[in-house]
Amino acid sequence: MKNQSLEIIICGDLCPTLDTKEYFESQDKDTLFNDVISVFEKADFVLGNLEFVLTDTPSPIKKAGPILHANTNYLKVLKEAGIQTVSLANNHIKDCGEKGVLSTISSCKENKIDFFGAGKNLSEAKQPYIKKIEGYKIGFISFAEQEFNMASDTECGAAILYPYEAFDRISEFRQQVDYLIILYHGGIEYYQYPSPLLQKKCRKFIEKGADLVTCQHSHCIGTIEDYNQGTILYGQGNTLFGYREGDDSWNQGLLIRLIFNDLVKKPEIQLIPVHATKKGIRCMDQLKSNMLLEHLYKKSNKITDAA
Repeated sequence: MKNQSLEIIICGDLCPTLDTKEYFESQDKDTLFNDVISVFEKADFVLGNLEFVLTDTPSPIKKAGPILHANTNYLKVLKEAGIQTVSLANNHIKDCGEKGVLSTISSCKENKIDFFGAGKNLSEAKQPYIKKIEGYKIGFISFAEQEFNMASDTECGAAILYPYEAFDRISEFRQQVDYLIILYHGGIEYYQYPSPLLQKKCRKFIEKGADLVTCQHSHCIGTIEDYNQGTILYGQGNTLFGYREGDDSWNQGLLIRLIFNDLVKKPEIQLIPVHATKKGIRCMDQLKSNMLLEHLYKKSNKITDAA
């Protein structure tokens, strides 16, 4: 039986950097997350995208772009902060090869953090995730765009979007849950607007049964649209990914808060702006938060303009 209310927080990308390394090592959740901790504490369920490999014996692969990995004990502070589940479908999960994927999975299991979006093979990687809480069945599926990260029938890696089977799988899975959320790790990095192809993909997710789609990976806040009774956020921005001097786009991100109430069919969706500091992240004050959200909705009008 459902209770009257349920609150879920969805974080964006999570990754240690040089400026936060000491806080990960000392398990200092209060410095890493500051007043964001209180946001997590009020929620019934918190998840995010783990954007780095967990390994104590890194063996980086040869690839274009940065290699992201950290010690397995770095996961503990995320759990202590309140993060209960992580998506592993991203472009960095295989930065240390198959051993890195297996080490990440093992670390999640040891720390009793649920995960989805990657696995020992493609069959495991593409398995959806169901969270049963307060009488609700909330479904999650995550996909990554193909880089150096994909799982296969015989290799560890991330779940890649294969349109010819993924959209049917979404439709089937939607019948099993009360609400379906898709985390899509893709889009153009540092670009605030969806490409026509990304918009088509995300709209198709909604058409096939998703209620909410959030795009991660771009490292900046994008745009948002309501489509066919669903919601698409094209760019959630970073949650915890270090501080860059003078780079507001990198330093700002959105937490998604879903408030379910059994008296209404759809949850209320709230966006909570956060920003990076030289010591972890903080919630934006009310004035800056209002300004950021006003700008978000203003620029979002452009993506539905046929001209």
